[in-house]
Amino acid sequence: MERPDLRTALVVFVLTFATYALFAFDRLKAPSPHFHFVDLAHSFWAGRLDTDTPRLNPKTPPDSPHGYAEAIARHALNPDGSHRGWNDWASYRVLTMKNGEVIRGVFPWRDQKDGRQKEFHALDGQLYSIDCARDVKSGCWGNRLGEIMYYVSFPPWPAVLMMPLVKLWGYATSDVWFTVFFGALNGALLYLLLDGLARRGHSGRSRRDNLWLTCLFLIGSVHFFSAIRGEVWFTGLIVGVTMNLLSLIALLVGQQRALAGLCLGLAFGTRTPILFAAVLPAVLELFPEGRLRRSGWGGAIARLTAFGVPLASVLGALMAYNLVRFGSPMEFGHSYLQEGMRPAIREHGLMSGWFLPANLSAALSNPPVITFESWPFLRITKHGLGLLFTTPALLFIFGSKRKDTVFWGLIAAFAAVAVPGLLYQNTGWEQFGYRFGLDWMPYLLAAFAVGGRPITRGLIVLIVFGIAINTLGAGTFGRYWSMYY
Repeated sequence: MERPDLRTALVVFVLTFATYALFAFDRLKAPSPHFHFVDLAHSFWAGRLDTDTPRLNPKTPPDSPHGYAEAIARHALNPDGSHRGWNDWASYRVLTMKNGEVIRGVFPWRDQKDGRQKEFHALDGQLYSIDCARDVKSGCWGNRLGEIMYYVSFPPWPAVLMMPLVKLWGYATSDVWFTVFFGALNGALLYLLLDGLARRGHSGRSRRDNLWLTCLFLIGSVHFFSAIRGEVWFTGLIVGVTMNLLSLIALLVGQQRALAGLCLGLAFGTRTPILFAAVLPAVLELFPEGRLRRSGWGGAIARLTAFGVPLASVLGALMAYNLVRFGSPMEFGHSYLQEGMRPAIREHGLMSGWFLPANLSAALSNPPVITFESWPFLRITKHGLGLLFTTPALLFIFGSKRKDTVFWGLIAAFAAVAVPGLLYQNTGWEQFGYRFGLDWMPYLLAAFAVGGRPITRGLIVLIVFGIAINTLGAGTFGRYWSMYY
C-alpha cells in the first residue's frame, strides 16, 4: 500500500489554521466567556470533581488562580455590568434533614406554586415530599437550603487535553486558540482518512476529489463557524470530530482495532452520541462480503474484542466518574442544569420523541427568512439553518454507485449517531446551522467518498454554495446579532 499523503495533509492543516484564525480574529485576544473546560481542568489539578466557580462573583479572593476573576466577569456579567447568571453548570442540593439523614437531589418544580413545589428528586431515584421549614435543618428556600454542589455538565476529555495548558496559564488559557487548532487538525485528519480509503481500495477517489470533500467539510459545513468560537459547546463538538476521525483512520485505514476502540471511547468522553458508532466495526465483521458471515468467526470475535476492550475500559472510567458525581453511571449532569428546573428536561426528560419535530426541522429544513421590511433583509433563526441550506452537496450521497459493506457500515454509524441527537431536548440553539451534525458528518463524508458518485460541475456548484453560506455564518454569528432571531 502506498504511503499516506502527509505533505498535502500538512498543507491542509496550515491553510485551515490560517483561515480559521483570520475569521476568529478578535476572539483570539482572550478566552471565550464560556470557560467550562478550563474550569474542569483546574478542578482536576486540584484533585476535585466539583467546582466553586458558580458561587463566586468577579470580586474573587486575592489568592485566586491567574485569570480567574477575569474569566468569571466574562461569563457572569453583561456589557452593562448586570449579572446574567451561570450558563450550563449542573447543580444539586445536599440536604441535612432534622432526623440527621443526608440526601442529595433537586427540587425541579420549586418555582411552581402548587404541591409539586415540595417534590424532591434524589440522585438515587427516590421521590420525597419535603417541607423545608419543617424537615430541613438549614431552613427554607434560597441558597440557605442545604449545600449546593456545582459541576461541569460536559464529558471531560477536552478538559483532560487542556490540563497542561491550564497548568501553565491558569484561567487565562485560551479555549479559542485551542478550538482553532483542533479544527485545523480535523482538516488534516479528514484528508488522511479520505486518502487512506483510496489507498486501501475502499474508494476510487483522486486527490482532487478528496480535496473537494475536505473543503466541503472545513468551510462548506457548520464545522467552519463552530471551529472559530471557543466556548464549551463548540470546543466539545470540534474535539469530538477529532477523536471520531482518529477512530475511523485507525479502523478503516490502519486496521488498528484496539486504537480505534480507544479513540471511540475518548470520542464518547467528548460527545456522548458518538458511542453508537460502535455499530461500524460490528457491521464490518458480521457482513464482510455484504452478507452474514458464514465462517471465520474466531478471527471476527478476536477483532471485535480488540476493539471492545479499550472502548469498555474508557466507558468504565467515565461511568465511575459519573457515579461519584451524580449517583448514576450514564449521567454527565445535563439533567441537573438549572438545578433540574429547565422546563423541557423536567417535563420530557433529556431524550424524547417529543423533541423530534423541532430537531428534524433544525437538522434538515430550517430556511433563512428574506424580508424587505427592515435591515438586514436576511434573517436566520437561532435554531440555525438546516442541512438543505448549509451543506446541500451531502444530499448527493443518495446517488452513490458503490454500496459495499464499508459503505453500509458507515451509513449505519451515521444513523446510529444521528438518532440520539434528533431525540435530544435541545436543537442546538444558539447556532448558525445544525451543529450536532458534526457528530455524524465524518461518517457521511466517508460514505460519500466510498460511494463513488462523481464530483461533477453541478456538485461543485453546490459545494461552492455551501462555502459561501458557511462563510457568511462564520463572519456574522456571534457578531451581527441583528441578523439572528
